[in-house]
Amino acid sequence: MVEFMKAGGWSMWFVLLLGLGSLVAAVLFVAKKDLGKLALVRALSLATVFSIASGLCANVATVMKFAADNPPEGVVKVVMYGLAESLAPGILGFTMLSISWLLVAVGTRRAQDRID
Repeated sequence: MVEFMKAGGWSMWFVLLLGLGSLVAAVLFVAKKDLGKLALVRALSLATVFSIASGLCANVATVMKFAADNPPEGVVKVVMYGLAESLAPGILGFTMLSISWLLVAVGTRRAQDRID
């Protein structure tokens, strides 16, 4: 996990914090069965998506700059390895969002049971 966080760079901390916020909000939504809590999940999820996009852009830009500064014989390997590492914010963030929205689905179902 440490290597994974290092691979994604500084943006991983934003993705992690916002993703955890989204997860906590989703757990609260399931526990309280209150549809009003859904707005917080949506807002934190959107913030997580934007942090993923920001991290991905920053990582790809860093890889391209590094590749441009290196000799041509190793540039393909550098770009391929760098792009693989650049996807770390997306892997972490989208996984956390998937779990969050799975919880939202459960919470929505529980809220519907309470209404009926």
